[in-house]
Amino acid sequence: MKQPIANYERNVFINCPFDEKYEEIFNAILFVVHKCGFILRCAKEYEDSSSIRIQNIVQLIRESKYSIHDLSRVALSETENLPRFNMPLELGICIGAIEFGTKRQRLNQYLIIESQKFRFKQFISDLSGQDIKEHKDSVEEAIKIIRNWLSTKTPDKLPSASKIIYEYKLFQESLPSLCEENNWLPNELTFGEYSSLVTSWLTLE
Repeated sequence: MKQPIANYERNVFINCPFDEKYEEIFNAILFVVHKCGFILRCAKEYEDSSSIRIQNIVQLIRESKYSIHDLSRVALSETENLPRFNMPLELGICIGAIEFGTKRQRLNQYLIIESQKFRFKQFISDLSGQDIKEHKDSVEEAIKIIRNWLSTKTPDKLPSASKIIYEYKLFQESLPSLCEENNWLPNELTFGEYSSLVTSWLTLE
């Protein structure tokens, strides 16, 4: 008999860039996911360099009922002049799990977001017909999109997006002092450390 997956119904896997330019949006998404009562899961959980990344991704998708896929980083790199296909690949694994996976996996749900709503037609036209949301590289827009999507996945009444945006700004203002209490630096936080600060701050609010 298979063991139940901890927090499966609340786990939200995020498939997104991990570069510096995206960090602000990533941090905001983590905040709004936890504010809405869910748990953000991502490849940053795996600090061990001996682990195989694609296996980690598959495991995270297996353990998460929901997933968010940001396709906004597919442009050609400035150095190698090659596109980045990690995000479309991980979206494909997710769709495959829904189509061909277990009974539980076939009930999984996902959200696709982009910086420019219709740009995907130029590089992955098979997604035509999907309701892809545009965040315009804006933290506020990203929070609004994620909040509204998650509001359909829970019976709880969630705060309006503008209220969550306001709370996120308050959290960001508090972050330096929260880090100081733990002898941490804001720009050196690991995924686990940042997540713990978010969850503890939200608990106190």
